[in-house]
Amino acid sequence: MQTLAKAFLILLNLGFIVGGSLLIYLGVVLRGGHWSDVFSANNVTSDGNSASMILIILGGVIVLIAFFGFAGAICANRCLLTLYSVFVVIAMLIFIGVAILGFVAAGGAKNWASKAYPAVAQESDIATGFNGVYCQAQGARFCTSATAKEAFAAFVPTASATITAVASEVGIGVTEPTGVVGFCKNVDAKAASLGPLEAAFTAKLPKEYKSACGVCDDVNIKFGDYKSIFEWTNDQCPMTPPVAMWCGAYLLTSASDQGVYEGTPYKQCRPVVLELWRSYATKVGIGGVILAVIALVLVVLACRIGRQNNDDYYVA
Repeated sequence: MQTLAKAFLILLNLGFIVGGSLLIYLGVVLRGGHWSDVFSANNVTSDGNSASMILIILGGVIVLIAFFGFAGAICANRCLLTLYSVFVVIAMLIFIGVAILGFVAAGGAKNWASKAYPAVAQESDIATGFNGVYCQAQGARFCTSATAKEAFAAFVPTASATITAVASEVGIGVTEPTGVVGFCKNVDAKAASLGPLEAAFTAKLPKEYKSACGVCDDVNIKFGDYKSIFEWTNDQCPMTPPVAMWCGAYLLTSASDQGVYEGTPYKQCRPVVLELWRSYATKVGIGGVILAVIALVLVVLACRIGRQNNDDYYVA
């Protein structure tokens, strides 16, 4: 019977390791994927970076506790098993708290979805955070792979015709998928080759051109950081022409006086954002319940093994 209990203890500790690893992964994704910028300070959750760090630390602690369990089960050492049981009880209480928070958050997301914007005052903060992250992520497409004609029409519609006309005059293509970054490099190279005519050529380009080139250089550098959100938005909430114009103005001016809802990415994507929030929160709640049950079983098994007086299995 004791051997069976030890086997179950080891098996369930593997579940603990998997659960801890998933928390670490979730924390890394939340932190590295810039979703923490959406759910940041002053939003419905506390500081997003702090929340992601808590998940990483909690996951690490759970993995450490599991290794205590392995050592206690294999050595059948009363001291290790007692210490392990205390840690698991604490972890169980934390899991219960995580489950409660997860289900409460899922309920909050469902409640928000049933109401008109803003469901609560804090939703404007969520909208602000999402708009910035969305535009950075989707802006990368215009900066790196769209045609110059398409990109400038989205970013600077009032100056687009002038930019493409000036470029076409000297033979620079505006329909190749170079993105703004590639187009700007082509323009710079062409200008350098014009010699004395360079100044006259560059003077024809409106100031919006230089602004777009500068912004896209920055977006191109950061694209890897926003790749996961870029892929999610492409799949779940593709950019529409009105939103592209809003993002263009946002990226070029970094101004928040455009408003945070009408015509914005958040208005277009609000249903899928809230559904994503509800889905993840529900999974966190269910995961917390499962881990709490596993923790309870682990405590029972550890106590059962620790009570054995057979010298073949433990050192008193």
